[in-house]
Amino acid sequence: MTEPYGSELAHGYGAGMDVNDMPDRARTLDIWESEILAIADLADSLDSQQWQASTPCPGWSVGDLVAHTIDIELSLTDDPRPEHEPDWALLPHASSDLDRFIEIGIDWRRGRTQAEIVTELRSVAARRRAELDTVPADEQIRSPLGRPITVERMIRMRTLDMWIHEQDIRTAIGSPGGWDSPAAIVTLQQLIEGLPKVWAKQAGAPSGSVLHVVISDVGRGVEAWVVAGDDGMGDVSPPVAEPDVTLTLSFADFELLTAGRADPESVRERVSLAGDPELGGTLLRSMTLTP
Repeated sequence: MTEPYGSELAHGYGAGMDVNDMPDRARTLDIWESEILAIADLADSLDSQQWQASTPCPGWSVGDLVAHTIDIELSLTDDPRPEHEPDWALLPHASSDLDRFIEIGIDWRRGRTQAEIVTELRSVAARRRAELDTVPADEQIRSPLGRPITVERMIRMRTLDMWIHEQDIRTAIGSPGGWDSPAAIVTLQQLIEGLPKVWAKQAGAPSGSVLHVVISDVGRGVEAWVVAGDDGMGDVSPPVAEPDVTLTLSFADFELLTAGRADPESVRERVSLAGDPELGGTLLRSMTLTP
């Protein structure tokens, strides 16, 4: 399979980590741990107004996002779920079964103080690291939805989720940052890995059509090439002379679109689309990869 992207990272991204650097298990765990503690440090620094600020996640404050981080990590242990029934009439954003599952652990913590929540997050981080360090190399663990998964895959997914939520918190408090961490690059890698699905399935690109994505402000430029297949699935593609669509954008806008944090029209003037304009427009409206 052709490498989907390449380029040494510079300009402060990823602390010198190469975008093609797939860390081993121990390093993956280190990156996950550094990200959960980065959220704890950030949360610890907030005043009460910032703690209560609304985030891009409907219905959730900054404090709710920190509580969510705790709850998801604990859902991966053998601990029982809180025996708690929220007043769903007050939580209209929790409209699906999954939304309600997620909301229970957040609502259960809403009466706690900021200090109590941050202390619990640090405790959970230490506990989870100790547990994960003991999992044998060939053993799988449970994902949040109950499916078996490797430790490496699970921790990469958790790193993505937490780093995007760190960005949600920073958006809420007006304090940009976190782009220079290895967790940012682990997230970027996974979002790029999702482009075949975006192109072939979500955008419905015709069989054989090729998408070229350029993330222009990371190192010398990170490039991804994907092709739509006959079966409606996408795959990595070697570079071609005339791709059907070329999308050039910043890392920040790539994160906003793939994380579903921005209306595509709000970033349209900041991105460059070349090739088929109709297919390019469909692509922009179809890039969300996270819940």
